[in-house]
Amino acid sequence: MLRRRFTLALRNRNGGYMSIGFNDDLTPDIANEPSNAKEAFHPDVIQGIISKFSSDSFEIEVAWGSRDGREYPIIVIPPGVKVPVATKRDLMDGNRFVIKQGVVFFRTLATNGTASTAEAQYSDWPEIVEICFDNREADVGRFIRRHLTAVDLKSLLAFSGQHAAPPQTLRDRAVKVLDDGELQFSAAIKSRTLSAEELPMLNAGFWSIALIVDPPHLKARPDQNFQSTIGSSNPNYTGWPVWLDARTMVNPDNVSNVKQNAIEYLIVSTAKGWSNHLDFARLNPIGEFFLHRILQDDGVPDKVKLGTAVDPVLMILRVAEAMAVGIAFAKALGWEPEQTTLGFAFRWHKLSGRQLSAWSRPFDFPDGGTAHDDEITTFTEFTLDTPLSALAQFVDEATRDLFMAFSGATIPISTIEDLVKRLIERRL
Repeated sequence: MLRRRFTLALRNRNGGYMSIGFNDDLTPDIANEPSNAKEAFHPDVIQGIISKFSSDSFEIEVAWGSRDGREYPIIVIPPGVKVPVATKRDLMDGNRFVIKQGVVFFRTLATNGTASTAEAQYSDWPEIVEICFDNREADVGRFIRRHLTAVDLKSLLAFSGQHAAPPQTLRDRAVKVLDDGELQFSAAIKSRTLSAEELPMLNAGFWSIALIVDPPHLKARPDQNFQSTIGSSNPNYTGWPVWLDARTMVNPDNVSNVKQNAIEYLIVSTAKGWSNHLDFARLNPIGEFFLHRILQDDGVPDKVKLGTAVDPVLMILRVAEAMAVGIAFAKALGWEPEQTTLGFAFRWHKLSGRQLSAWSRPFDFPDGGTAHDDEITTFTEFTLDTPLSALAQFVDEATRDLFMAFSGATIPISTIEDLVKRLIERRL
């Protein structure tokens, strides 16, 4: 009975997973294990139960996981809720109501301070509405892309009788930050003494990011308040985030410093059993951020041979992360969302001879072709009030030419939308 409430609560939370067969302390509930689990938890059976009690039907899946030689069902609740799901009938246990008609259940902290399934409280409704609104907004974005993909701004202005706006210079500014940042990286690495274990990373492929926040905050300075704001506002979507806080690195050579009116750091890190890292960053408080790092494909020599691959899944996630972190930085530093534009330039080096290969998820994506161009530069821009749920279209724009370099490979926008959503919702 509680499972019915839980599935509806997960749907209103925008999807998730429910594992069956475990006690509250996560030990297997062997005593209550059914003899016909495959039949009891057949997708059609579970779907029928959900449809019976849910005010808005949604399709579920049933997966199976194993632990200590036993299989356990996992009910998969999909994301994409656009209307809050309520119960459409009562469920009685004797004289007691287990489920009442017209109740909206939610996974919430409001009831007792810990995650629990409960009837939605007044404090939960803003979050429920925001989840539904974001999903509807993503649908609008897909509709616009589907019907206006062949229409550019110049054509729209001509149609409306307006004159074209002056040429955009944000791309030029972003590319200049790329060029300057890569030169500054070369200077920084020359002044650093690398160990025998660290030197091979100089032969790895790398990619660079430049973020321009427009209009600039010309009077901003890299003081401690700026550093603290940057450090605390990074959402840390991954274990080694974009533009990480390097103030407390263990190796003093990796610690960030103030240099030429910007926060600058050069991190060189090797560890057996973990990814190798080489990051160079400059964060100028006027609104110019640069990051240089080795390709993640070349940071795991025990899994991928140096210089042989580019994983499209990892690259989509990293580009999306850069955009999401840029949004968080700009908002935390006081830029007005409706009046601010973010311009992102990306550049990939040492691509020639590499194969597009999703080695991190070999069963989900087929291998692509081989690159012949050695360098690719791309650019995209959007306003600061762009919701995270709409980032997929800009990730697509930023990575399209990169993937095209691999024998014309393309990644469906639906795949990019799914990966970006998983990143933002921390479901990687």
